Amino acid sequence: MKPPRNPVSSEWDVSRIQSLADELGDPKPAMRFLAKYLAMLPQRVERIVHACEEQDEAETTTALLSLKISSAMVGALETEHQCRAIESMIRGNHFDDATQALPSLQQTADRCLASRSNVIRAAHASLNRHRGYFHS
Repeated sequence: MKPPRNPVSSEWDVSRIQSLADELGDPKPAMRFLAKYLAMLPQRVERIVHACEEQDEAETTTALLSLKISSAMVGALETEHQCRAIESMIRGNHFDDATQALPSLQQTADRCLASRSNVIRAAHASLNRHRGYFHS
């Protein structure tokens, strides 16, 4: 028998939220971090776009590292992967290549935002199922 289809795209690994909740010893801050990540995602991508267009290596790298690390923490796999790739381009002083990669990063961020409610619901359900969090 096939397991039920995951309502969250393959771009997400909700087990990362489980790990964060375990590290914190409480799921509530992990869920707040996920919600804040999603709320701030458009501004963070815009910061990367602007810094890359200005060819500001330090600002672009800082913005990419910030998004890459927070993406890893919440399990936004594709966003993390794209940040890593663009970071490599910047470190190699290939701003033209990095600029060409920005639309893909924007599209991935848009998909993350579009799946916001499913991701939050899946993370909450996963924490309940695997760790017994949120049970009264």
